This record gives sequence, structure tokens and C-alpha cells, in this order.
Amino acid sequence: MKKQLFVLLIALGLCGVSYAQQKAKNTRTAEIEIPGYCCKGLNATIENTLAYERGVVEWTLNLDKKSVTVVYRDGKTTPAKIEKSLAANGVRTAHEKPNPRAIEKLPACCQPAARGESKGAISNCK
Repeated sequence: MKKQLFVLLIALGLCGVSYAQQKAKNTRTAEIEIPGYCCKGLNATIENTLAYERGVVEWTLNLDKKSVTVVYRDGKTTPAKIEKSLAANGVRTAHEKPNPRAIEKLPACCQPAARGESKGAISNCK
């Protein structure tokens, strides 16, 4: 009986490993440019948007490049959908203009950059 239980546990473990590998193959990575990034005050907006975007697995902000690297599930979302979601929350991306009402909800120091009014260096307002 102990031998059968041991074999069953090993079989279940192997099934779990093969499922995890299959799931990893279904992900892709995209780098989304955020030219409207002005300061760390925008990080919370970006992170909250990506946390609620369906299909996004993980992300990494690159402050020097003004971009975010996103790992997403291929059948659930696309980089274009992710950009639209960011724009809907006031974040200017390379291919999408932000929603004007959402810009008003951003920190005051980030609003001009979101509108495209300032193209200077990253400020340290927050």
C-alpha cells in the first residue's frame, strides 16, 4: 500500500511539473514605451493598471528607458490592449494618447507630461 501511494505521489508531481512548463510556453514579453513618464508619482498608476489587466503575469518598470517590460499570456491580452488600458488611466504611451479625465486624477506634477506638454528629464516631484 505504501508503495502504491508513493508511486501515485510521484505521478502527480510529474503532472504538476509538465503543466507548469506548458503554462510558461504560453507567455510572451513586450516592452511598452512610456514617453509620458515624469516621476515616481506615476508608478502607482502604472502598477495598479497592470495588476488589474487580464492576462498580465508580471512587469518591470525601467525608469531610465521610460518603459515597462510586461510578461503576458498570449491568448488573454496583447501589447495594444495593455497600452489602451494604461492610456485609459492617464498614462501616455508610444501609441496611445491618455484619457483627458484620467489625466486630472494623476498627481499635479505628472499632468503636463501626460498631456505631452513637457519633454524634459524625469523630475523628482515625489
